[in-house]
Amino acid sequence: MLAGNVTTSQPELEQRLFATLDAVDEPIAIGSTIRDRDGRILDFRFEYLNPAAAAWAGVGRESLIGLITGEVMPGFRANGYFDSLREVVETGQPFVREGAPVAGTIAGTWVGGTYDLRAIRLGDGYLATWRLRSSAPEPG
Repeated sequence: MLAGNVTTSQPELEQRLFATLDAVDEPIAIGSTIRDRDGRILDFRFEYLNPAAAAWAGVGRESLIGLITGEVMPGFRANGYFDSLREVVETGQPFVREGAPVAGTIAGTWVGGTYDLRAIRLGDGYLATWRLRSSAPEPG
């Protein structure tokens, strides 16, 4: 709800917010929760990625929006990041991990390396950002 003295409409504010997120040069992703009938979080769905996130993944962002995180990132559960995001959504406590090792792919693109990771709750989902500190060679 906007205050009475604000002259910008909600759609205009949303447009400005997305334009701002698009201009940030660090990857940003927004995910919504996928829950079972009992309310348990099963996975997350990509709702938004900024251009920096799409470039990091090596694909167009339209090809990732709407996809289920666990399907796009095979190591998502095994490396503990699913549990970290679930905790962010359930508790509202931000997730911050600096120097996190990542060894995996997203949409088939190798993204291994050391990262600074951050996530906050956003409605019934999360907003995440990450910064690559150093790349790791693809195994094999």
